[in-house]
Amino acid sequence: MSQILNQFKSKKKSSLAIISSEFWTWRQQFFLNRIQLLAWVFLIVLIMVLILNVTITIPSLNASGDTKLAFSAERMREYLKVAVCQILGAGIYLLLAKSYIFQKFPEKMFLLLSGLVLMPSQFIATLKGQASFDANMWILFYAIQAILIPVNWRAHLISQVTVIGYCAITLMIGWRDPHTIVSVAYTVGIFYTILICSVADIGVFLYERSLQREFELRQQIRVFLHAVSHDLRNPVIGMVMTLKTFWHPEQHTAQIPQELLHQIIESGDRQVALINSLLETHETEVHGIVLHQQPVKLHELVQSVITDLQPFIQQANTTVIYKIPTNLPFVKADALHLRRVYENLILNALRYNRAGIRLTLDAVEENLKHQICCTVQDNGIGMTQQQGDRLFELYTRGPNNRQSLGLGLGLYICRQIVTAHGGKIGVRSSPGNGATFWFTLPI
Repeated sequence: MSQILNQFKSKKKSSLAIISSEFWTWRQQFFLNRIQLLAWVFLIVLIMVLILNVTITIPSLNASGDTKLAFSAERMREYLKVAVCQILGAGIYLLLAKSYIFQKFPEKMFLLLSGLVLMPSQFIATLKGQASFDANMWILFYAIQAILIPVNWRAHLISQVTVIGYCAITLMIGWRDPHTIVSVAYTVGIFYTILICSVADIGVFLYERSLQREFELRQQIRVFLHAVSHDLRNPVIGMVMTLKTFWHPEQHTAQIPQELLHQIIESGDRQVALINSLLETHETEVHGIVLHQQPVKLHELVQSVITDLQPFIQQANTTVIYKIPTNLPFVKADALHLRRVYENLILNALRYNRAGIRLTLDAVEENLKHQICCTVQDNGIGMTQQQGDRLFELYTRGPNNRQSLGLGLGLYICRQIVTAHGGKIGVRSSPGNGATFWFTLPI
């Protein structure tokens, strides 16, 4: 039971890593698009607020006759200085947004925008030995920020804590905002600011989590559709290619050897079993690989795979060197899914290399680790280390077949299957020196 739980956790962790990779790529691009929009919105809002205050709000306060509310010439200059700095900050950010740094570090640029808009008032007040308590601007800024960029709640939180925390420090050392009339305004302002920021951060967190779940569901659907189309198509094509060799339109009957007919029947039975397995996998609650493990003789299983793929091997003029020992211990595995791993690895070598390669299949017992290490080695074009590291991710194709219309999920499914068995999978390769795909299976 413990082994099953560990396999499930390992499989789930691997799946989430792939999902996260796809989601983070999308989020980076989303950031790049939305941060510029956010800067333009802030610039327009700041200009509108400035016009509103200069033409309506400030004249109304001056006309009220209350000296505490009225704007003196000095206060007016101070307000205009802060407003102009904020507008210039947004403008400077829009200029920086065209640089390479913006494209490479969107989260940092997101925080920079917050600083350029909200920190000028804090710095100007600090130079005078005062605090700048502008709760209304904070609430407006962070609300717009959360609406336009509802992802990466940590970046939102950092931008909030930086500005509000700076103001809190100035208040704790005894400085005060000369334009805050009553002390209770600090308490009320901080309360509403923290409340709005908390609601915004929670909303961003929940929305981002729902987006991740949506990405996960889309990926599961794509993997399932690929498994049906890819893993069923290959054996069917092999069967059709074999049957075509016996089709002669000028003859009324065809003579098919009993051994070949038996192989075709077995191949059809395996396809039906694969369909049932795929449906079971798709319908399971965890959307994972469902295993029906039993003792499997690796030598016989791989030999059967080679027999089924013989039409593809002959078409590619490939030489198969079979080195798997007959005396290997049984592995506890799902024979159907293990076949899929070998089929994908062999077909991957045939598909992404030139014709006439040499394909070596081997397996070695590793007693200290209580596992068998299986290898599928070719002497083809090979690949770089960077390509090898990404080869088992979704939509990664071989280095020599980037224009393929296939979804490129075969190796990803191999990793899912091997991980579900409690093993590991990888590749060793270099350009021009072929590739060695390896995976381990617990004994």
